Amino acid sequence: MINKPNKNSQPMIMVVLATSILFCVSQINTSIKVGGAEAKKVDILSDILLKEKAKKVPLPEMILSETKMNEILSKENKEIAIHQMDLSNIDNTKTDTATALSHFFYSLNELKQHKRKVRIAYFGDSMIEGDLITQDLRECMQDTFGGWGVGYVPITSVVSGFRTSVLHTFGGWTTYNLVSATPGNHKLGISGYCFVPNTYTAVDTTNNTSGSWVKYATVNRKHIDKFYETKLLYGKSEGENYVVINGKHYKLNEKNAVNELLINSGNGGRSINASFQCESPVDIFGFSMECDSGVIVDNFSFRGNSGMPITKVNQNVYSQTNNYLNYDLIILEYGLNVVSPEVTDFSWYESGMTNTIKHIQQSFPGVSILLVSVGDKSYRKNGVYETDPSVPLLVKAQKRMAKANKVAFWSLYDAMGGSGSMVKWVQGDTTLANPDYTHFNYKGAHKVGKLLYSKLMCQYVDYNKKEKHKLNVVASNSLGTVLNK
Repeated sequence: MINKPNKNSQPMIMVVLATSILFCVSQINTSIKVGGAEAKKVDILSDILLKEKAKKVPLPEMILSETKMNEILSKENKEIAIHQMDLSNIDNTKTDTATALSHFFYSLNELKQHKRKVRIAYFGDSMIEGDLITQDLRECMQDTFGGWGVGYVPITSVVSGFRTSVLHTFGGWTTYNLVSATPGNHKLGISGYCFVPNTYTAVDTTNNTSGSWVKYATVNRKHIDKFYETKLLYGKSEGENYVVINGKHYKLNEKNAVNELLINSGNGGRSINASFQCESPVDIFGFSMECDSGVIVDNFSFRGNSGMPITKVNQNVYSQTNNYLNYDLIILEYGLNVVSPEVTDFSWYESGMTNTIKHIQQSFPGVSILLVSVGDKSYRKNGVYETDPSVPLLVKAQKRMAKANKVAFWSLYDAMGGSGSMVKWVQGDTTLANPDYTHFNYKGAHKVGKLLYSKLMCQYVDYNKKEKHKLNVVASNSLGTVLNK
């Protein structure tokens, strides 16, 4: 047998030879032209070399490390950016001289240093009736800043049996409100209601079993288990009109559109029993259970109210009520009663609520105002619940009107989670809303109240940081002036 040469090594030899030739060519720093075409320089190590070089190439200027970003952006600017990105934060619109909530925050600082009251009026529709949301906001504020009492409570209420923050019974009243025909000789109070007691040709103040009556009793919960200071608000009164409260007689004889009767102040009681004996008609607006220092939160709910009807309350009534109650923040939460899948344009509502905001601003000059948007609401479509398409449209309109009128804005819709959130609140492991896919239950209202409180406190902290910065700047400028003299 003749031994043939081994050809298995030939391919390897050819590869080594070709590689050697290409490597040599790649070291020539010239390109090769053939006819009109130009061959690029051969570089068989380009991929390896480029990968190695890429490790050393600096990042483009627009891609910054966290350290570099911290050097460029101040802490204040980063906080502003975070606030702007989080749609669930309060948009504290800047006015000509301050932010929309400056008066409220200034009052909270005053409270921390001096004995005084800070008062919040929360106007809304059925979302807050029964003291929902407001009772949780009240508790959080009173935990932080002190205070006692449930605040304003009307004479009668369609949800008195539903409310858990005060026990409330009544009888013998004629009621007028924002959506009813109100005679010319009666005026609606701050809540949008007025309550008229029965009249008699002769009054008998010793008879506590007849006449129009109302009773309030405390509940066993912190901050609201005693009535330290009780006020009665009523309208113009002429003739022999009396109220007997816990056995003590008071004559109602003031002539203003709104008047105040201070009932008691001291160690606090647990009930108020009032019976009215009147010869002539008089508007009774409500009682307020409070204390002499701390935060008070008043619930002014009105079922079915779009917010626009509250302009029916005379500005004089609002302003005179404010003379006694001294509000620092007014919250407006409306819109639930105007959303509908068929509505695609809310310009009419934007115009109407702008009138409402201006009416409130003129009635309560200087008071901070916060507009709260409608929350998410779902409807059934093709057998499945989904967000009413008009809800995000209304939220945008509400944000525009807040900015145009220089009031603060909080998107409850975004705070809930935006589109589809109501379905999750109803169908989640923890049920936070009712099966009408519209209203919160107690747990959901509790969550919203605490969430609103936390958002307000975030803004409050920012306010104090900026105020401290202003003081430091003023002190620095003053020191510079002295040193330059």
